[in-house]
Amino acid sequence: MGILRAAGVFFAISLGIALMTPEMAAAHGGVKLEQDECVLKIGPSTMHFVGYQRTGEEQEFCEDIAQTGPTVIGLTAVSADLRDMAIGVRVIKDVGAEREKADIEAATVFYRAPKVYQNGSMTFEHDFKEPGHYVGIVTVSDDLGNVWVSRFPFTVGLYSVMGMIEYILYGVAFLGLCGFLWFMLSQRAKKGAASPGPLSAREA
Repeated sequence: MGILRAAGVFFAISLGIALMTPEMAAAHGGVKLEQDECVLKIGPSTMHFVGYQRTGEEQEFCEDIAQTGPTVIGLTAVSADLRDMAIGVRVIKDVGAEREKADIEAATVFYRAPKVYQNGSMTFEHDFKEPGHYVGIVTVSDDLGNVWVSRFPFTVGLYSVMGMIEYILYGVAFLGLCGFLWFMLSQRAKKGAASPGPLSAREA
């Protein structure tokens, strides 16, 4: 009975961790997946975020870019207030806070100055030559001098560590379930073999 209880606890923990993993991955950075849409939080407002690569299959992404090459990123204002504000974007290599503060221009790989977009949509393309860690910085400013900044880290051409952990935990949960079911069936088989049949009962 103790082994059965331990197997059940192991399975429950494995399943719980696996179910938590997508939420952990979705919480990475300033871009989050909400109702099958990538949403960028910026100040009190939100923007829809979409990115895809022209090479190969045009699969959209929220954060991690599968490979280097030409990449298209689009930002669309959800709030009507953002459509009257200037939107700018900067993409930098993730060189750490100190080096970024000392010389952000040296770390910059793409920059577009703030500008008001009447339709609230901004699209830009950049050819990522090198794999690595990057940070997108979106700036929104109004006529009163208020400025909001949103940062979202992402990787290019690197295998996502969170994705790898997610698959591992799903595998652990699956193996735990298989082990639990195998243990239950083996216990039933043992009980069936140990119980006396009708002939043995008469002989007794």
